[in-house]
Amino acid sequence: MSVPYVPLHGLRVLEVGRLLPAPLVGTFLCDLGAEVIKLEPAPQGDKTRGTPLFSLLARGKRLLSLPSANWPAAWPYLLPHTDILILNHRPATLSALHLVPETLLTTYPHLITVNLLGHEDGRPGHDLNFLAESGVLDRLRPAPDAPPIVPGFLFGDLLGGTASALIRVLAALYQREKTGRGAFLTLAITTEMLRWSYATAFLYLSGEGQVPPPSQELFSGGLPAYRVYRTKDHRYMVAAALESHFWEGFCQHIGRPDLIPLGYALNDPAAHIAIEALFQSKTFSEWEALLRETAFCVSPVYTFAEAIQQPWAASVWREKFLTFSDSQAILTEPGAPGTDNARLRESLSLPADLFA
Repeated sequence: MSVPYVPLHGLRVLEVGRLLPAPLVGTFLCDLGAEVIKLEPAPQGDKTRGTPLFSLLARGKRLLSLPSANWPAAWPYLLPHTDILILNHRPATLSALHLVPETLLTTYPHLITVNLLGHEDGRPGHDLNFLAESGVLDRLRPAPDAPPIVPGFLFGDLLGGTASALIRVLAALYQREKTGRGAFLTLAITTEMLRWSYATAFLYLSGEGQVPPPSQELFSGGLPAYRVYRTKDHRYMVAAALESHFWEGFCQHIGRPDLIPLGYALNDPAAHIAIEALFQSKTFSEWEALLRETAFCVSPVYTFAEAIQQPWAASVWREKFLTFSDSQAILTEPGAPGTDNARLRESLSLPADLFA
């Protein structure tokens, strides 16, 4: 049974950030009930327009389009009515936009601003840069002498960026409830990824400053009970049975109690070979059927297309959109640039010359 989210009705968010991590903060808040105004440059709109990414991120948001040169002149009309301002701009760009932290905190003391950077010093970057410099990418190697993989999932953008920003924003909202004061939050994704590196820190401290090579420790494939295995038809299953009762239950369920001692034979080639042979003895579908409604922490590796067909995914993937709320998500394609200009011009008393 899902726990209902507390809606954020009455909060207004101005989203100036671009690409993925910053706009996704706005999408999450929008699904939780906030009014999110997405500011786009006129007349062309956001650079991601025309791609599925724009539809995924902009749904449910009010679309305001102004010439970029007029943005600084619009702040006195927009920011007094804004609770949260979402940015992802380097210091020089913030200065050009008249969004310097000290000025915002003085002029709009109620405002909570979050600015997502790639690095502490303002250098640009993308997900792979953040993973590389934070020490995360080094752990993503299939063998000690193999190069790091290029993950097909944007861990840095989503965890170090969006998730970290949301946590800080919601904490700042709580602080504002108590003090009436907003905040200017600057987050560097590379730094945030290091903050999330608890598994690696555990290994580092356990090894007194030495971390086992990738693929040779608990979390990266050294443990037979915690690995990815190929099936007979070249699909994959995962065993993630870190606790002994899960592995023992799995082995008993499939009629192979002889494999129980092998599950925790760390870096034992013979144990790996024996369990690899086990998983290659059946097809993906056979394993899926055999393990259906079991609780041994052994799972099929689904594709995205398969995952969104699972019963539990019905509240997440709806009408071709990913959602963060069962009740608040607005599942409509975003309109053209400036779709909400007339409505916002009236409600926020925006002067006509801002649109010229």
